[in-house]
Amino acid sequence: MRKDSPLSRATLTHLNIERLKGTLSYFSHLNATGEISDKSYEALVRYACAVFIETGIEDIVQNSLEQKLESFLLSRILRVDNLLSEQEESSLNLDISRLLKSR
Repeated sequence: MRKDSPLSRATLTHLNIERLKGTLSYFSHLNATGEISDKSYEALVRYACAVFIETGIEDIVQNSLEQKLESFLLSRILRVDNLLSEQEESSLNLDISRLLKSR
């Protein structure tokens, strides 16, 4: 996610932490009221934490790849632009030479 986007990485991380806290609190409530067993509670907590970590890692990797791709594409666009400018300049010089020779 870019720095200029409405939801920064810090904001998303905070939202994900709050979501994890809410989920873990709900699992704790279910366990305390006997609706799920201790074993189920532990499995759900492990799963929720794994999803939280996986999401964080995916965000970091995605941001890194987006930045690298953007940088790569910009460098290629600049190269193409430079090549086109050189080609236009060369063509213009050739036209000027032809014009001078025709006089």
